[in-house]
This record gives sequence, C-alpha cells and structure tokens, in this order.
Amino acid sequence: MKARAGFTQSTPRPLTRYKGAVRAAAVSACLAVCLLAAAPAAAQPIALHPENPHYFLWRGKPAVLITSGEHYGALLNLDFDYRRYLDTLAKDGLMLTRLFSGSYVEPEGAFKIARNTLAPLPGRFLSPWARSREPGYANGGNKFDLERWDAAYFARLKDLLDYANRRHIVVELTLFCPMYEEAQWSLSPMNAVNNVNGIGKVGRLEALALDKDQRLLAAQEALTRKLVTTVNAMDNVMFEIVNEPYIRDVPMAWQRHIVDVIVETERGLSKQHLVTQNVANQTAAITDPYPRDSGFNFHSAPTPAAFATTYHPNNRTAYCTPAFRATAAATRGTS
Repeated sequence: MKARAGFTQSTPRPLTRYKGAVRAAAVSACLAVCLLAAAPAAAQPIALHPENPHYFLWRGKPAVLITSGEHYGALLNLDFDYRRYLDTLAKDGLMLTRLFSGSYVEPEGAFKIARNTLAPLPGRFLSPWARSREPGYANGGNKFDLERWDAAYFARLKDLLDYANRRHIVVELTLFCPMYEEAQWSLSPMNAVNNVNGIGKVGRLEALALDKDQRLLAAQEALTRKLVTTVNAMDNVMFEIVNEPYIRDVPMAWQRHIVDVIVETERGLSKQHLVTQNVANQTAAITDPYPRDSGFNFHSAPTPAAFATTYHPNNRTAYCTPAFRATAAATRGTS
C-alpha cells in the first residue's frame, strides 16, 4: 500500500516533555491556501486533498491547520468557557483544536500543569456516562452508570462542535487516553470503584485491551459508536483513537479494533471522517500501516530526523517541524 501524507501543527501532550509548571502555548499563526467560506449544509468532512495529500481538503479548499490547542478538557470541564476559547482561536486565525472525550480525566496538579482544563474541580467533571444515584465518585458527586448516557454532556458536545464549525475551526476528537499513573485511573469512570456497574475490575495498564474485561470493552465500543453517531453530521471533525498509546503500551490490536468500530459505524451513516493513530513522540518507523487508518500523528517531531526515521518504502511522512505534530496519512480502506 502506498501511503499518502497530510499534516497539522500543534503543541504536544505529556508525558515526557512537561518540565515546567505552566503549559506552553502553541504556534499563534495560521496558514491556509485561501480563505474558507461558510460551510454548506451538505459539506463533506475534512479530508486529505486528492491531488496533494500533504494538505487537507476542507470546504472545497486546500488547507494547512495550525493551532494553539492545549485545552483538551474544554468539553469535560464545566467551568471552562469553550466559546471564549474558540473566539480567541478564530481571532488569531487559528483553525484547529484537540478535544478529549471525557473517558479520561486528570487530578489537579497532574504533570505540574497550571490551570489544567483536564483536571476539573470536584463536582465539575462532565462525562459521557450519566451519574447514578449512588454517592462515592473519587472527585466529588455520585458514581457513574456506564449503561446510561448523560444528556447534558452530549448537548454540550453538539454546541461546542457547532460553535467551532461557525468559527471555521476543526476539532480533533480524541476518544481515549492511557492511564499514565494510578492518579488518573483512580478518577476514571471506567474504573469499577467509580461506577455502579462493576465494570473495570482491572489494573490501569489493562484498561484499554481486548482480553481483560469484556464488559469494559463493550462499554468502550458503545461509547465509540455513540460519539461517532452523534457528531456524524459535522464536517469539522476528525477522530483520534487514543492519545499517546506508546507511553503505556496500549495494544495495537485494541487500537485497530476501535478503528474498526468507527469505520463500521460510519458505514451506514451519511458521512465518513478521518481516523488518526498517534504513533510516537519524535520519531518512529511505520512499517505496517493499518488500511483503515487515515493518518499517523507524531508529538514533538523534530526535523529533518523525523522525516528520515519514519520514512519507509511503503510509507512517506509529511515534513515535520520542531514541537509540531505531523500527520502522515494512509489510504483508508473498507476491509
């Protein structure tokens, strides 16, 4: 299979590079080949440009996406004003944000990040799963019910995406994240201590796996289908399977299974969106790209080493620049 390439630029995420107390801002500039017009009602989702897949195709125009996109908790943190944030991106000419779904949450002080939006205050965490009537969630409020959805969460998700859409901003929706430390797992709704279903009686390194807890896997599949179905009408969305899976060795089989769930869910829907796999910090060789992946993300990718290291006869990556994430996109198949 001949791979094709497109790219985005943004700041990376932990674990290896947060040394200070304050999260650094990303590049405050935006490049686009031409000004993007308002999206028509039947607009197709952002895609790889068919003539030059080093660029994206969005709303009929080739584009490069650049952002200051570190507010990953914009959706799950009830105290975060995402409209003000998106207005700021648009004012600065930026066109992308990265959004965590709420399957993962961080404690205050994680990675020494000041005012971390992924670390909501007690009682201010909004998860896709509804709260039960049973008290005892580790960071305030009732435990979660992994068999029911939270209507307020999905209303907030739709409003956020719609507002981003009107501000001409693409949203990279990251579905999952590994549990870096026990502190993250202790707050996860997928941990059996935090839900009323008894789902997730595994260790943190077994939370994202095919063969450890079948009920947990079923909950993850259901969440993926729910999110994919909910946002299907939007043209400004792309999916990322899992953030930094290589930091905690998330099995490739599980990652590809989630891709399969996305693709199979969208098969019967009106739109099909890009699906990206996060490969490595800095550099890594991609020798066996999954046909159903649309692209491959790299964090903290230096140049020209990243291009040289990731190059393979069957896979050409985009040219990377320091502290940017490049996406080298493989042809998306159907089987």
